Amino acid sequence: MSSSDEFIVLPENRFAYTAIVERSPCVFLYGPSGVGKSHLARIAVEQMLRQQPSAPIQSLNASGFAAEFAGAADAGTIAEFQKSYRRLDLLVLEDIHALESRGETQQQLLAVVNELTSRGCMLVWTCPKSPGELVDFLPKLVSRFRAGVMAHLRLPDAEGRRELVSYFAKTSQVSVSEDVVSLIATELPYSPRELQAFISRIDADLRGRKRPVNSDTVRKLLRHEVHAPELTMVEITRAVARYFGVSAAKIRSASRSRQLVLPRQCAMLLARDLTGKSLAQIGHFFGDRDHSTVVHACRRLQELLASDAESRSHLSQLRTALGATEVFSPP
Repeated sequence: MSSSDEFIVLPENRFAYTAIVERSPCVFLYGPSGVGKSHLARIAVEQMLRQQPSAPIQSLNASGFAAEFAGAADAGTIAEFQKSYRRLDLLVLEDIHALESRGETQQQLLAVVNELTSRGCMLVWTCPKSPGELVDFLPKLVSRFRAGVMAHLRLPDAEGRRELVSYFAKTSQVSVSEDVVSLIATELPYSPRELQAFISRIDADLRGRKRPVNSDTVRKLLRHEVHAPELTMVEITRAVARYFGVSAAKIRSASRSRQLVLPRQCAMLLARDLTGKSLAQIGHFFGDRDHSTVVHACRRLQELLASDAESRSHLSQLRTALGATEVFSPP
């Protein structure tokens, strides 16, 4: 759960890590940015190369796969394109949601997946969404994603953040006390990637100044890091967009695409709870909708939260990512 060589195994990622190191045939890694999906994908590649140095492996972003297919189609070399992928022992395809609405590319990928699956090859996918949240995807392809191990990586809790901060500080040779570790872990409910970046900022700030890393020093840096007590709707929408892998502009648009329903509902509910804005103001911000639309969206999401653990997890992670500790009462 870091960008360094060692992956820090925490309760939030243990299931995913086990699936990778035990070489499950198909592993779908999903969760918000910065939780270690790409790191685990690299571990899968490194592990296979250690065991089979000459194994044919391909690891790339889904957009890269789409670009390769488009190039092959233009050049009339689709047969060669398919052959190059069907010979693989391991295929890693990251950010698979980038293929939404790309029907022809999905058909080509499905053909590759069917061939590799029949030969018992390993497939690793990464995505900010679960398979069930992918829209405009071939049902057979989504079924392939679901047929393997679906591993949800979550943002670490406070104890996990303490462990990560200690590790990042040690590897960066930044000497910090337990009080400072606890302060950072408490004040920054962030992803491992963001925690590591903060330790790097401490290191850069103190380099050459010959002063210790104490609580006062860290608090000064935290003032530039922590969200203001009252979040803005822009901040909330950007966070929701990053989490679900859609654009903030589309969440705010008048579009009624199924892909945007859950992200928009989450953004509206968080805006209602965390900004103190009126329903009319929220509706105007999200596509010039009226207040009754906001009420309906919030109610629908709250009903879903009561029965769906995955939706509760989505909202909990979004609150954590936003540093939300207090909520406003509904208007």
